[in-house]
Amino acid sequence: MPTSHRHPALAALCVPLVLVLALSAQSIRAEPEAPQNAGIEAAAAAISDAVREVQRMPGAFPAASAVVVRGEETPLLLAQGALRAGRADAADANARFYIASQTKSFVGLMAVELDAQGVLPLSTTLAEVWPDLRLPSPAEPARITLADLLSHQAPLRTDTLNLLTAYVREVPAADYPALLADHTQAREPGFRYANLGYLIYGAAVEARTGTSWQDHVQQRVLQPLQLRYVHPRSSVVPAEVLAWNHQWDGQRWLSTPPKPDALMHAAGGLYASSADMARWLRANLRLRSPSGRPARASFARAQQPVVQANLADSEFVCDGYSLGWYACGYRSHRVLMHPGSYRGAVSVSLLLPDLDTGLSFAVNSDSAIEGFALELMKAFIGLAHGDDSEHARLRQAIDAYPDRLARLVESRREAVASARADPSWGGWAWTPTRAELKAYVGEFESERLGRMSVRLGPDGLEAWLGAMRMQLTPAREGLFGASGSAIEAPEALEYGSPAESIELTRQRFYRAPPSAGKPRAQ
Repeated sequence: MPTSHRHPALAALCVPLVLVLALSAQSIRAEPEAPQNAGIEAAAAAISDAVREVQRMPGAFPAASAVVVRGEETPLLLAQGALRAGRADAADANARFYIASQTKSFVGLMAVELDAQGVLPLSTTLAEVWPDLRLPSPAEPARITLADLLSHQAPLRTDTLNLLTAYVREVPAADYPALLADHTQAREPGFRYANLGYLIYGAAVEARTGTSWQDHVQQRVLQPLQLRYVHPRSSVVPAEVLAWNHQWDGQRWLSTPPKPDALMHAAGGLYASSADMARWLRANLRLRSPSGRPARASFARAQQPVVQANLADSEFVCDGYSLGWYACGYRSHRVLMHPGSYRGAVSVSLLLPDLDTGLSFAVNSDSAIEGFALELMKAFIGLAHGDDSEHARLRQAIDAYPDRLARLVESRREAVASARADPSWGGWAWTPTRAELKAYVGEFESERLGRMSVRLGPDGLEAWLGAMRMQLTPAREGLFGASGSAIEAPEALEYGSPAESIELTRQRFYRAPPSAGKPRAQ
């Protein structure tokens, strides 16, 4: 079967791309000096104009949120556009956007609070959480702390947990010891950005306290900060205020429903409103909660860099990561930031502590947004510090955007065409009838990935692996191309004779009896 093309939904992890850039900063600081009002007002206006102009371009993003705070003021709170393309629901200040990996900064603060209150010390090791845990050598449970997990220093990597939690299903905390033992690999020590540490931390919190990370973040962070419109469970949010995710195929939007609760994990599991992102920025700048919790020391500790990140482009230099924030800088200006990205959504927040100023930006598409957002950030930092030359950068980013998007669309088309041209597909000559396709319908189980259901829908066979849906296109007898949408290259899904097993991405699924109960999560 073809192996050179990876279905995006089956890739290991959707991690931040160009946005993962940062530099050192001091997090324990005195109250900021009086902000440079003129520069920040100009920066807010420029960001507003740029976002509005790009949004008018076909294929950019149906809805956008852009927020600027300065002290107790909010010079910009822009929330506009369609939460779902082609529908009437429009974004406003309380509409919720998926903020993906920005979740890590909320979880980091939650973890510091749990430590400060003596509920779960950050010095706790994995051996203390799971005494019988086995890890691939040379990784040792007794030498990996919760702080290591939250600063991306645990010497482990995985494809399995990334795939399951991002696209397939919830992984219960009780299943983590077996999954870590059987489906992680050792890596070189040191910083490496990934979701795994936060996934393990979320499970460890529940294992030690009996309370889920969602409930802890609600109780320790969201409620004390009065963030009523930030949610770790999408099911509690009215459907009409939730942003859908979108991808552009060159002519139309492909919409994806909001993430279900089962995929809202500790590494990327929050929906947030523009108004509450303003409150979140302000609290982190002032190191202060309206309720007095989290305490100032907790904010400061969560923001203090603890490991060298070693990430940079020619202008942003990145050398620090704390417990959920990149320590950042641009042209000698101190910055804290964290991006987020997922299929069909991109976001970022940054703090300028010296100016008591912050920016939050989120859109419900992935249309070449990362590069544009990076330039947006740089321009904002420069303009906020009074550098009018950054207007030219912003203008260039706007003018370059249509070509960026066109290149993305073309690269996706080329990837699909290249995958379909593989001779192992047999020329896509097999044209089974609906009656013939019924032989392939059924429930199949994999020890690693769980249960997959193959159904006969209005457009032919479709496979559901938890929350992940794949359309199955016949290629040659017993072989189907599986893809989540027309812009995703097909993966080979091949039946064994006589249709009693399936191989997908080198994973074997075996047919389950119709009466079989729900399989044990693996």
